[in-house]
This record gives sequence, C-alpha cells and structure tokens, in this order.
Amino acid sequence: MIPRRTLRGANDVLNTITLDTAQAQTWDVIIAGSSFAAMFFLRGLPDDLRVLIVEKGPLHSLDEDLIHGTDRDLEDFAMSAPAGDRKTWVAHTKFGGNSTCWWGQVPRFHPSDFRLSEVHQPSAPWPITYDDIEPAYAEVEAIMEVAGADNGHILPRSTPFPFPAHALTRAGAAAVAARPDIWVPVPTARSNGGNRATCCANGVCHLCPIDAKYTILNGISAFERPGVALLMDTELHQVDITNQRATGVVLRDSAGQTHRLATDLVALGTNAIFNAAIMLRSGMTDAALGRYLHEQTSRLLFLDIAQPNYFGGTSITEHCYGFYDGPHRATSGAVLVENYNVPSALRAERDRWTHRMRLKLIAEDLPQADNRVTLDAAGAPRVTWAGHSDYGVAGLDRAEADLQSILPFEIDGIVHRENSDTEAHIQGIHRMGSDPAKSVVNRSLQCHSVSGLYALGAGAFPTSGVANPTLTLSALSLLAGRSV
Repeated sequence: MIPRRTLRGANDVLNTITLDTAQAQTWDVIIAGSSFAAMFFLRGLPDDLRVLIVEKGPLHSLDEDLIHGTDRDLEDFAMSAPAGDRKTWVAHTKFGGNSTCWWGQVPRFHPSDFRLSEVHQPSAPWPITYDDIEPAYAEVEAIMEVAGADNGHILPRSTPFPFPAHALTRAGAAAVAARPDIWVPVPTARSNGGNRATCCANGVCHLCPIDAKYTILNGISAFERPGVALLMDTELHQVDITNQRATGVVLRDSAGQTHRLATDLVALGTNAIFNAAIMLRSGMTDAALGRYLHEQTSRLLFLDIAQPNYFGGTSITEHCYGFYDGPHRATSGAVLVENYNVPSALRAERDRWTHRMRLKLIAEDLPQADNRVTLDAAGAPRVTWAGHSDYGVAGLDRAEADLQSILPFEIDGIVHRENSDTEAHIQGIHRMGSDPAKSVVNRSLQCHSVSGLYALGAGAFPTSGVANPTLTLSALSLLAGRSV
C-alpha cells in the first residue's frame, strides 16, 4: 500500500468565514477564486495585508471527488461556433479550480515564445522576457516539487529540478539517447520524491487516487500567512469602480442576493472567461477585453514502430522540441511532441504488443479577435468560437509529415489520427501588453484602465505558446503579487 501524508486542510490554513463575518471586517485585498493564479498571487503579496479569498464553488476533499467525480463541478459555457468547429472549454468551479483535475504537466514556455512577434509580425508582443520570469519559474517548481531532468540547453535554468525525472518509456529512452538535443524527460508535478506519495504510474492523472499530483488543496501550506480568510459558496460578481479605481466588490451569495464589500485592491483569479465577464459587468470597455480567446491546437497519433515502447514511471514521459523553434514560425506554429506511457491501444501482433507510440502533437495557435466572450442579457458569459487559425494547423501538418526525422527507429505506419477538441487551457481575453490600446493588463497583470484591479491567469497570455500554461501563469501571478 502506498502511504499518503496527513494534510492540513484549507479550513485550518485559510480560516474559512461566513459572509456576515466578512462584512464586519475590513480587507486590503479581495481575490476572486482559489485557482493556481489566485493562490500564487496571494503568496506574492506583502505579509501585512488583510486578504479575503472569495470562492464561488464548494470545497471537496480528494476522497469526495474519488467517490463522486469532478464533472459535477464543471462549468457549461453557452457558445456559438459560426464555422461549426466543435470546442470544449474546461473549467471547474470549486476550491482549487482546475488544480484538482489537471495532469500535472509543467514545462516552461520557451524563450522564443516571449519573442514570437519578432518572427511573426502580426502577433501581439509580450511585455516580459524569459529572463524576467525565470526566477519565478524556479520558485514555483520548488513549491510544486517538480520532477525533471536537465533541459537547460533548450530551456535555460538557474537551478536544477527539485526531484529527478520519472523513468522513461523504452522508445522514449532510445529517442533521448539518440537525440538529446531535442528529446527530454517531461517536467511534471506528479511526484517522484518529496512530501507526496510517488506517482503510481497507472495513467489516472485526471483524478489521482494517491494524491501524488500537486494540487492547491494538498499544497495549501505554501499559502499559509497571517490575515487571510476564505469565503466559500460566494461569487464575486463585479468590481465597484470609481474614478478609474477599484473601490470594492459586489458579491452574490448562493441564494442570489448581492452584498458589497469595500477594498483598495481586487485580483481576479477565476479563469479567463469568468475574469472577462466580471470586468465587462463592471463597465470596463477596453478595446481588447473579451477578445482573442485562444488555446493550443493538437493532434493525437498512434504510430506502429519497430521497437517496444510502453514502460516507465508516469503517464507522459518525454517531450520533443524538434519542431519547436525556427524561421518556420513566420508561417506555421511551433509544435511540442508528447510521448504517452498509457497503452490505451496495444498493437494486435504477437510479440509486438507494445511496438506502438501514442504521440500528441501540440501546436501554438494565433489569437483571433473574433474568438471572444460577451455577456448575455442576464450578464452571463457567452463564447463565440470562430475556430483555430490556419497557422496552428499548418504547424501540425508540418510536424506529422516529418515525424520520422525525430525518431531513431522506423515508423511502420500511422494507425490512428484524431484532432483534439480541447487542450483544457482557456487563454487570452484580457491579454497583457505595454500598449493600453491593444491590451488589458500590464506586465504586472494590473489593468491599464482601472487602478487597483489585477486580472490573473492565462487570460493574460498575448500568444498561446505550446507548453501547458500552469507553470507560466503561476509564475506570472507570483510576480504580480510581489508588485503590490
């Protein structure tokens, strides 16, 4: 039996209070949500501030989620798709947000991701560089107890990974040995040492049964500090704005009744869609607000190969950067290749059962103004999705056509091909930038048009990058808190 550590609960660390108690006190900062973004912003704040975290959803323990699942906490966004493209937007409204059901993938963005506009001129520029965010990357990795192996030749590092990488698949090990310049073990917040149980390697990462994957709930002690309280089952509906400054918030309780609280600083850490809805309900009219909704586009491939593959220590074991950076990004997106260690479809040939690779090609996509969020008559968010760009699809096609070039063994054939309808990453909508006419927040994630209002999370990304966004949005939020 794999041991599980005894965890301190969110109630102990964050001091859960009632709405009446919240109204009877004064708050320096009010944070909407308890997501990665919200909690790392909290960690970055000065210790002498009184902070209220307002969470719309419930607090479910891991044991409750194992019994009942997490679909009960999923949001269902109203959406129109003029081009007919199917799309799923994944957001869980509960304490910890999507941290309760993510897969624990934590690659950094590539240095070139912050400079895409230099190669692809229409892309919106980032107001920060890789060097600006690198120390925060290292700090978040330490908190999450990330497991990884040296990849500094691709993603420069100031410190080693906190823990060693998981064992590789057989095919992945061969690829890393043959092409260490482009193949690296996956950095993951699925434990391979540290305070949490070691990853069970069963591929059930969506809802980890042994709590090996980092979550806000099992990592709550990192956010313990004086003067913090948690208000559950209450929605931060809008921000009170006076003379272009945030002066308070309008809360809505579970019965639909509204209440006001005063504060000097508000941070929105729900998700990109809800952040935008709150700002729109608050009367903000920034030109870029609600526009440029985006995420990566991806393609799943099953390859029959000339050697065994499945083996090793976790669900996704290697990344390949062979199709990532270069002049091609002027016309087609960067692509990251993931090798899965989950044998969902074995090869139906005697003695070659595991001679198969399950690869995912993940391409950056260009944010488009027509992909947007507006409000319906009741003030609820509504998504308009015009589809992925040709730029992202061209990246996928380029990588698939040249797969053999990154592998040291023969591909016998592609036996399955499937375009994914989601990467479960909601990005854009309140993007960061230096020009208030073309962006919503600055490099510290503070709104250009409203002093004292921060919009956190992947909604601030001007471009999609290719890597999973969690590490980057957490690092940006930590830096935003330190800017207060």
